[in-house]
Amino acid sequence: MRYKTILLAAFALILTSHGFAQKHPIDVDFFGKLRSISSLQEKDGNLFFLLKQADLKRGKNISNLYQLNADGKTVQLTNGNDINWFSIQGSDIILRNSGKGETTFKRLANSYGEALEWLKLPYQVQEVAFISPEHFFFTAQYRLKKAVNPDADNCRIFEELPFWSNGRGDIDGLRTVLYRYDKGNVTLLSDTLASVSELALSEDKQRLGYVIRKHSGKTYPDDELQVLNTASLDTKAWNIADSCSYGQLNFTKEGALLFTLRKYSEDNPQQNAALYQLDLAKGKAKELYDGDIHSIGNSIISDIKGGNRFKLLADKQGVYYVSTVIDHAPLVKVIYKEGKVSILTPDSIDVDEYVPYQDGFLLIASSTSHAQEIYYWDKGKKLTKLTDINTSLLDSHQVVSPQSIEFTNRNGVKLRGYVLPPVNYKEGKKYPTILDIHGGPKATYGTSFFHEMQYWANKGYAVIFTNPTGSNGRGSEFARLKGAFGDIDYDDLMRFVDTAIVKTNFIDKVRIGVTGGSYGGVMTNWIIGHTNRFRAAASQRSISSWTSFSLLSDIGYSFGHAYTGSDPWSNHEDLWKQSPLAYADKVKTPTLFIHSEEDYRCPLPEGIQMYSALRHFNVPSRIVIFKEENHELSRSGKPQNRIKRLQEITQWFVEYLR
Repeated sequence: MRYKTILLAAFALILTSHGFAQKHPIDVDFFGKLRSISSLQEKDGNLFFLLKQADLKRGKNISNLYQLNADGKTVQLTNGNDINWFSIQGSDIILRNSGKGETTFKRLANSYGEALEWLKLPYQVQEVAFISPEHFFFTAQYRLKKAVNPDADNCRIFEELPFWSNGRGDIDGLRTVLYRYDKGNVTLLSDTLASVSELALSEDKQRLGYVIRKHSGKTYPDDELQVLNTASLDTKAWNIADSCSYGQLNFTKEGALLFTLRKYSEDNPQQNAALYQLDLAKGKAKELYDGDIHSIGNSIISDIKGGNRFKLLADKQGVYYVSTVIDHAPLVKVIYKEGKVSILTPDSIDVDEYVPYQDGFLLIASSTSHAQEIYYWDKGKKLTKLTDINTSLLDSHQVVSPQSIEFTNRNGVKLRGYVLPPVNYKEGKKYPTILDIHGGPKATYGTSFFHEMQYWANKGYAVIFTNPTGSNGRGSEFARLKGAFGDIDYDDLMRFVDTAIVKTNFIDKVRIGVTGGSYGGVMTNWIIGHTNRFRAAASQRSISSWTSFSLLSDIGYSFGHAYTGSDPWSNHEDLWKQSPLAYADKVKTPTLFIHSEEDYRCPLPEGIQMYSALRHFNVPSRIVIFKEENHELSRSGKPQNRIKRLQEITQWFVEYLR
C-alpha cells in the first residue's frame, strides 16, 4: 500500500513538472470569487484603492477600501460593504455613502481604525472637489418643484425628454447642480435648469472647471465649458464649438485646462473625441490631437472588471491618456511639438487607470487570460506586478488562452478575432461553438479574462469572438456605421465564422450558436433573420425595431439616428428595413431572449416584440425577464440573477447544440 502511494505521488510530480497539475473548473458562479479594482490613489508612498466583489451569500455587490503594503499584501481598511468613493485629505481619508436624498461622509484617520461620521448632507452627492475638508464644491441631484409627484407611490408622471435613464430610473425634472460647502453653509451656484458634471480643480485650487449640459430635449449635445474662480465665485463660459460634448477635464501644473471635445458630425456621428488644451490666460483653445486613430478611453469590455476612469495628465513634453488600439488598451502620450501619439505600455496589458508614481506610473491593468492587478511601470520597458488580487486564483483554475485568428473583410481591412478552445479538447474532435458578439457597437473585445466565455469553454464549447466594423480601436472611419447597420458588420461576423472554421480543426460547423447583448443582441436578432446557419441563438437586452427604440430608449432618437441615418417621420421605410423585426417571418433559429424590466437603454418591449413575433411564426422561443434589473445585468446585476442568466443561456445551448 505504501509502495502504491509512493508511485502515485511520483506520477503526480511528473504531471506537475509538465504543467499538467490538477486545476479547478470555472463554474457558473466563479465571477463571485474575482475582485475588481478601481479608484487607485497614492499618498506619501502609500497606495489606496477600492475592491468590489459579488457576495453570493448575501446576494449583493460589496465594495471596500484597501491599502497596499510594501510587501505586496492588501489590507482591508473598511467593512462598510458599500464604499464607492474616497478622497485623501491631508492625513485623513474621507469616505462617502450616498443614500436616497442624503449623503454621509466619514473620516478615517491615519491610524486606520474605525471610520467616524464627519458630515451629513441632505443631498445625494455625486462629484466632490476639495479646497479643504471645511471648504469644497460638490454636485448633487436636484428635482424641480414642478416635477415633484405627490402620488409617486401610485403613478409615474412625465413631462420631459428624456424621462427615464438606465440605472437611475425616472429622471423627469431631475438635474445635477453645483453647490459650495463652506464651514457648514451650503450655497447653490448653478442654474437648476441645466446639469453640471466633470468637476476639475486646478493645482493651486483657484479655479474649478466643469461642464454645463443644457436640458432642452434636443437630439444632439449642446454642452458649455465653464471655469469658476473659487474665491470670488465668478464664472466664465468658453464656447469652443457648437453642438458638442466635453469630458475628462483636468488642469496642467501650469494652469491650462485639458479636456476632450466631441463635435457632432452629421456625416459620421461615431467619430472619436479630440484632445484640447485651453490657455486661460491667453483665452485660446488648441486642438492637440484629433483622436482619430488613437481614441481617448479604454473601450475593452469585460464582465468582471471595474475602474476604467482616468484623468488626462500632462508634463512639459505632452499629455498622457489611455487609448484603445485594435483590441488592446495602452497608456499613450501625445507629444506637444509633433502632435503625434506614442504608445507607451506593452500590449500584454490593458490599462484601466493610471497614477504618477516615482519615476513612472502605477497602473490598474489586466493581462491576457487574467483579471485586474496593480502594476508599476517605470516609463521604460520594465513592468512590475505589485499585487496578487486575482492572479493566483485564476492560475489555479482551468483558464483557456485565446488563439488569434486573422481575416480580411470585404473592404480589404485586415481584422483579428479569437477562439477559446474547449478545456482539454482533443485534436480533430468537433465541438459545439458559440459566437459571442459584444455591445456598443463602439466597444471592443480584448484578451483578458471574460467569465462567461471561460465558463462555456469549461463546459465543452469553443467560443469565438471578434471586433467587426463599428467597433472601437481602428479609428473614426472604421467605427462609422450610419446607415450601414446589418451590412458590413454582419458580413464581417460571417467571414470571421467561416475563417474560424477553416483555421481550427475542432469547431463543428453544424453546431454553432450565437449570442450577444445590447448591440450584440441587436445583431443576434438580425442574424437569425438573415441566415439559418446557427442552430440556436440567445438574444440579450436587444433592439428589434428602430422605430419603437427611438421613442422608448433613454438615448432614443439620437442613438437610433446615428446608426440608421433615419427617423420615424422622414424615412420610415428605411428605418424598418434596418430593423430585425422586419425579418422575423424568415427566422427558423430557436431563440432565447434575456431582458430586464428596468432596462431603459434597450427597453423591455424590444425583447418582447421579437419574442412575440417568433412565437407567432412557431419558432421555438423563450423569454426570461429579470425583475429589478437594468441594462447592466450581466456586469453588475444581483449575483443570483447573474447566475440565473448564464444558466438560462447555457441550458439553451445544451438543448439545441448537443
